Amino acid sequence: MEKLGIIAGAGELPVLLAHAAIAQHRQPVIVQIAEADTERFAGIPVELHTFGVGQIQKIIRTLRNADVHEIVIIGKVEKNILLRPFHVDATTLKILARARFSNVVIDAYDRKIVAAILAHFEASGIAVLPQDRFLTHLLPQSGVLTARKPMARQAEDAHFGITVARQMANMDIGQTIVVKNQMVLAVEAIEGTDETIRRGGTLGGKGVVVAKAAAEHHDFRVDVPTVGMQTLQTLHDVKARVLAVEARRTFVIDADALIEQANRWKIAIIAVE
Repeated sequence: MEKLGIIAGAGELPVLLAHAAIAQHRQPVIVQIAEADTERFAGIPVELHTFGVGQIQKIIRTLRNADVHEIVIIGKVEKNILLRPFHVDATTLKILARARFSNVVIDAYDRKIVAAILAHFEASGIAVLPQDRFLTHLLPQSGVLTARKPMARQAEDAHFGITVARQMANMDIGQTIVVKNQMVLAVEAIEGTDETIRRGGTLGGKGVVVAKAAAEHHDFRVDVPTVGMQTLQTLHDVKARVLAVEARRTFVIDADALIEQANRWKIAIIAVE
């Protein structure tokens, strides 16, 4: 069975990818990074390793020793981990030096650093595949996904929010926007999606619209915008009424259960082109 390397951050996506890989006759070799939970892979026939986010040399050596030629990088790495000291090996330092970045802490999440790291994997004979290669079933088609449809003003806010979210993503600021009456209430930064929704809900009150989108030239090898039950719960907490995502460019985790719960809470979910 051909092997597939999975560089796994936190969350459910690496587990879903491991299952999908096995279903497609690929043997997962998991390399966990950041502060991830090893128990989530219990019962799944995977080869499991754990390294720090800055130990690229050991990660590549481990993958090559396991005869891995293709990898997917998936799962959440909290940006605030990069604001704390972490171990950086010699290979990582060389990559940073080639990219002409002297401040590892501030610049480590910049797209140029990510591109340099991906290029190093490729130069080492390890191809980096898009995250959606094995998870196309998580990408919704355009249209309203729930029984509840957004009202006209909410639909306008949804399309407006997606447009603004794309612009913010183009500038590497964030992917999530909270709007109401075409006024931007909150823009995602380092705090993440849930805190952005809470901040926007506090400002806008009941009926805000949450939109999530990727940059126009987004690199889906590194990240796919993702929503799931936690996202929906946060919308419910602030009494938001619409969640707008990009059609075919957003992972919707456990869509059937998510839509069922959204219907109960009278939250519309819409996939926008």
